[in-house]
Amino acid sequence: MARLGVITDEISEDFDHALSVCAELGIRDIELRSIWDKSVVDHDGESLVRIKSAIHNGGFAVVGIASPFLKTHLVDTGAAAAGNTHSAAIASRADQPGVLERTLNAAEVLDAPIVRTFSFWRIDDPESARNDILEELTRATETVRAAGRLLGLENEHACNIATGEESRWYLDRIADPTFGLIWDPGNEAALGHNPIPGAYELVKNRIHHIHLKDAISFEEGAGFTAVGDGAIDYDQQFKLLLRDGYDGVLSIETHYRKNGEKEPATRDTAAGIRRVAAAAGFSID
Repeated sequence: MARLGVITDEISEDFDHALSVCAELGIRDIELRSIWDKSVVDHDGESLVRIKSAIHNGGFAVVGIASPFLKTHLVDTGAAAAGNTHSAAIASRADQPGVLERTLNAAEVLDAPIVRTFSFWRIDDPESARNDILEELTRATETVRAAGRLLGLENEHACNIATGEESRWYLDRIADPTFGLIWDPGNEAALGHNPIPGAYELVKNRIHHIHLKDAISFEEGAGFTAVGDGAIDYDQQFKLLLRDGYDGVLSIETHYRKNGEKEPATRDTAAGIRRVAAAAGFSID
C-alpha cells in the first residue's frame, strides 16, 4: 500500500512542530530538505544526531534526503541562483561532489534510502547540454550505488530535466536501477504541460518516489494549489498508480501558501490527496 509523506519544511522550519503536525495528520514517512532554516545536507554531525533522535522518538521514517545536488549553474559564472534553493548554501558546480558526499552522509545517519539529484539550472536549450548532464548523473549513480542508496532525479521545472519526455532520455541511457525518477506532475505542469497521462506513461517503470502538488492551470508560471483543486487530473493519476502497483511514498510538496502560511496549505493538500485517492480506489496509508 502506498503511504502519504511530506517534505517537513512544507509545514514548518521548526522541525519539532513539523513532526507534531505529521503525527496529527497520520503521516509517518517524511522527506528532509530544510530544517531550522538550514539544508539537511549542511547540518553537522551533532545536529544530525539531534534530528535522528526526534525522528526515532516520534516513530517516523525518512524516505529521502531532498538534497540540492546539481541545483546549480552548468557554468560557474558566479551568477545568482535561478530558483529556490530551500536554505541550501550556494554551491558552484565544482562544489557538487562535496554536496553529494554530505548528502550521502545524512542519508546514512538518518537511514534514508533515496537521495535526490537535480540537473542544473535550466538553460535556453536543455538538449544542448544532455551529454554533459548525462556524464554527471552517471558518475553520481556510481557513487550512490557504492553507498547503498538510490538516486532519485526530480523532474524540476527550473532545471534542465523538467518533463517526462526529458527524463526518459536519461532513463534510457542510465540502465542502472540505482538511478530512477522522483516523479512530480506539478513540475511538468509548471512549464505549461499536462502531465497526465502522457508524461507519466513515459516514466512509470523507473519511479523511485513521487512528489505531489497541483497546478492552478496549464500555463507556465501559473502557480500551485491543493491537490484536487487544480488542473492536474489526479483522479486519473491515482488510477494509473493503482494499475501499476505503486506502493511507495507520495510526499506532499505544496509550494504555495494559504493566507501566507505553509501549514494550512499542507493540511489542505493532505486532505485533498486522501479525498481524490479514495474516490479513485487508490489506498493510501
